[in-house]
Amino acid sequence: MELTITMLISAIVIGMTYTVYDIIAKSYGSFQTKNKDMAVLFTLDELLKKDFNRADTIFKVQNGIALSEPSGVITYDFEPDFIVRTSTIIDTFKLAVPAVNTSFEEQELAELSPTKEQNRIDGLDLTILFQDEKIPYHYHKVYSSANLMDRKAHAFN
Repeated sequence: MELTITMLISAIVIGMTYTVYDIIAKSYGSFQTKNKDMAVLFTLDELLKKDFNRADTIFKVQNGIALSEPSGVITYDFEPDFIVRTSTIIDTFKLAVPAVNTSFEEQELAELSPTKEQNRIDGLDLTILFQDEKIPYHYHKVYSSANLMDRKAHAFN
């Protein structure tokens, strides 16, 4: 009888231990997945900020934007389910992008113009769908007056 009671208590303790372990393992897996997804979001944000600050000029292109830097051109292609950054290496960010708006001096550029200079932008508004939440991002480029003289070559005070 004592042996049966001991085995019963051991079985209950083993069952409880397995249940707790299973809960902790699932929780840790969920935590790791969320951290990995957040790292992708933060990396994209940091790269966009850095590229906007370093760029001499930023232009709207067919599926995204092109940033001209002294070291070369960086492009961002915004697709509905991912973003591709092309520089010396290619980065792909698996984030849903339901909305992308570009503007210059707070005037939205909905379509591409025939001249490159008319496709210059100074603002980018992104909405990223992350874990069923829409997260808005805004990036702004401050151009120097010398840089803007290229846009209106015959302008004067």
